[in-house]
Amino acid sequence: MDKRPPLSRIILAACLAVVTVAVLVLLSLWTIGISQEKRSEDLRRELERVGREGGERALLALGGYEVDDIFYSDEGLLLFEEGGQSWRYSADEMQNIKVFERCAASVVEIYVSSELSAAMGCGVVITSDGYIVTNTHVVSQGGDLTVRFMDGDQRDARLVGSDPITDIAVIKVDGEGLAPLSFMSAEELVVGQKVIAIGSPYGYSWSQSVGTVAALDRTVTSGDGVSLSGLIQTDALINPGNSGGPLLDAKGRMVGLVTAIYSTSGSAQGISFAIPVDTVVDIASRIIRDGSVSRGTLDILSVELNPMIVDYARLPVDEGILVSQVVPAGQADKAGLRGGTRRTAYGSSVIYIGGDIITALDGVPISGYSDYYAFMADTSSTDKVDVTVVRDGQTMTIRNVPLVEQTVENMRWLIR
Repeated sequence: MDKRPPLSRIILAACLAVVTVAVLVLLSLWTIGISQEKRSEDLRRELERVGREGGERALLALGGYEVDDIFYSDEGLLLFEEGGQSWRYSADEMQNIKVFERCAASVVEIYVSSELSAAMGCGVVITSDGYIVTNTHVVSQGGDLTVRFMDGDQRDARLVGSDPITDIAVIKVDGEGLAPLSFMSAEELVVGQKVIAIGSPYGYSWSQSVGTVAALDRTVTSGDGVSLSGLIQTDALINPGNSGGPLLDAKGRMVGLVTAIYSTSGSAQGISFAIPVDTVVDIASRIIRDGSVSRGTLDILSVELNPMIVDYARLPVDEGILVSQVVPAGQADKAGLRGGTRRTAYGSSVIYIGGDIITALDGVPISGYSDYYAFMADTSSTDKVDVTVVRDGQTMTIRNVPLVEQTVENMRWLIR
């Protein structure tokens, strides 16, 4: 009689053995995985402790890399000094050097000469075919224009047009293949951000200065009484000769056009201003297209409300523009805007209290001159606007008030 077990039992036993081995293997792998995970977690905690107590240098030392110093760039790049072998420049220095190397060739010196005078300022190449943006006050004296490039090349230039209200002008040289700067919207700027200026202060050609954005949306009154609004304030050193040069971010993108300094001595005192590049591009484009810039304004003498005026006149609103006077028989007068009747000294000026207070134009809230300038920037002298005012404590809207051409003269009617 055959006493060997049936084939089915053999197969079953073999399967059980395989399953047992598989389970043992899985248990072993699971146990190893738990152990590795625990070791990884212990290592992570230890590295966190080392980094917390000693910083990046301690972590590098743990890996066998002894460093003497660590530099950080704006892009998060780390540069190390190891074993006494220092890098030639720090990360910040290399950034400044790179900006100058990339941008200096796009900055030009502008010479204005006539029989009676000579002047010099800077400009920025904005197109490859020779359009250059600068300040109106650099070229306003008239005369022959000469542009000098960094490589020594000199070319005659012609004035395309200028806008005294924003202090922006465009000139043109013949040629192709010039290197225009790239732009970054000034709306992305933040206070404390590094900025770099390139210009020719006192004729010292292609000088670079480094600073920060000290403030935004500043308003400055120029020497001829025109207020420039929305300006970038910087502590980068700016002196006569820098006018018309670029204000750049740390990547070499133009964020503003240098236009003015505040000084009691005529030299840099750490308070300088630049026109935001957004305004520069808009105005320059209009000048290139039309040869000039036209915008509207109300023919009124006005003053921006402030707490002193509000308290003194006991006004029902604390923001807006007070109509001090209207031009007799002018457009605003004919439309029904009312000026004040009570003469009042206001600093070195005289204003009239009791007139309308403008609080909106075409439904756009107007809290002060910055809002007013921004609104009028997109108008022309042929437009009409709905003017919302507060009169005798009541809000009303005067419809279809015609605008007049905005000029340097009537911009002086905006009293500060």
